[in-house]
Amino acid sequence: MAATENKENAVFRLDDRCVIKISGADAESFLQNIVTQDVAGFQAGGLRYGCLLTPQGRFLHDFFLFKDGDDFCLECEAARKDDLIRRLKMFRLRAKADIAETDVAVYAGAEIAAQKFCFPDPRLPELGFRSYLSATIKAEPPAAYKDKRISLGVPEGGVEIKPEIDTLADVNLDRLNAVSWRKGCFVGQEVTARMKNRGLVKKRLAIVAGENLMAGDALTQAGHAVGEVRAVNAARGEGLAVLKLAAVEAASGSPMTRPDGGKITAHFPIWLQMENT
Repeated sequence: MAATENKENAVFRLDDRCVIKISGADAESFLQNIVTQDVAGFQAGGLRYGCLLTPQGRFLHDFFLFKDGDDFCLECEAARKDDLIRRLKMFRLRAKADIAETDVAVYAGAEIAAQKFCFPDPRLPELGFRSYLSATIKAEPPAAYKDKRISLGVPEGGVEIKPEIDTLADVNLDRLNAVSWRKGCFVGQEVTARMKNRGLVKKRLAIVAGENLMAGDALTQAGHAVGEVRAVNAARGEGLAVLKLAAVEAASGSPMTRPDGGKITAHFPIWLQMENT
């Protein structure tokens, strides 16, 4: 499939993502007991987004789930694939579930026609589709897709989301369909539900703008630390940062600055309804 000149209709190959497969008689119950997303009765033909958390409700891994026959396929971060597999095996115990790597490639962006494993992105419609192919097709490099994610305020992976530090709410995954509030227990469920029900969220991921932004920049406001830049676009003019809610609310009267003194602006994604935080 030829990539088009229009990036809005382009397909991007995400080489930083890969697919593992979980099969066996207990695959569904095994996953249902540990991941944030509901997979009970999940049928082929759909895609869901979920996470694995620590017992304290901290982020470990994000992934997309789809089915290939009776098998569950997890699209995950390639660089941290071995850690995810290790943790899944720790939870498996005596469950009849086999975990294997695959050579499936991950694509995102425009819909790839007539492909069995091409699904609308369950996080936001603006992100287009997620596709999984064994064959290689012509595609755009992933930088422009990352830029689009940043412009929409959507984080991904263990660099933009800090393992064992961030909660789902810190990075807005609780609003991006990463957790099912109707299912039973999952690892970290008690803390995650408590934060939602008691309104304990104190910080969230915001879109920031400025000049020469760098991932890792510590941000301050009136001399106080208020957050950190997690990702920047190719032009280094826009990025994602986890910020204290109070700092964003006060930003119009008290600007935030980078370590070099450069001022930045910040706003929450349009899809994030802050009145219920």
